[in-house]
Amino acid sequence: MTYNLCALPREQKYQIQLDYEASFWAYQIKRGKNTRENVYSTINSRPVAEQAFLKQQFEQYLALMQS
Repeated sequence: MTYNLCALPREQKYQIQLDYEASFWAYQIKRGKNTRENVYSTINSRPVAEQAFLKQQFEQYLALMQS
């Protein structure tokens, strides 16, 4: 099954980008290249509308990677 991400609406593309960022931050934490405080500082510097989603996805990926 294939998906053409270019055909998605702009909002969905942006959600995918946010999800990717959250997974990358979790990867950095797992590898010891970043700290949780730095990640939360970065998230809190983003627009308020994005913060809850980023925190939720970050914690989800972090839990997956630590199990």
